[in-house]
Amino acid sequence: MTRTLPRLGLLLVALGCTPLVGDECTTNADCGTALVCDSSQPAGYCTRSPCTPNSCPEEAVCIEFPDESTWCMARCESSGDCRDDYVCVDNYGDLPFCNPQPFVAAP
Repeated sequence: MTRTLPRLGLLLVALGCTPLVGDECTTNADCGTALVCDSSQPAGYCTRSPCTPNSCPEEAVCIEFPDESTWCMARCESSGDCRDDYVCVDNYGDLPFCNPQPFVAAP
């Protein structure tokens, strides 16, 4: 009986830790069932693609990149809101987002 309760507690804690857009990942399994791992980004990036405006989780924004691909990207107010090695891009699109490098829109 005492062995079952701690395992159940660990299971409940694990279930409560839903991956968010922008979280680190190695494989799609690290991002849960609603997101995928973009392993081309530094330390991986949980995301969703394609997306449309207002289709991303509340912690994210749908960004259309110059190649016309769309990705859910983590929202931010400053680079302090982003993971290490990521910056808050506030000069592209309607809302700022965390990206591994500064991003400047083409004129």
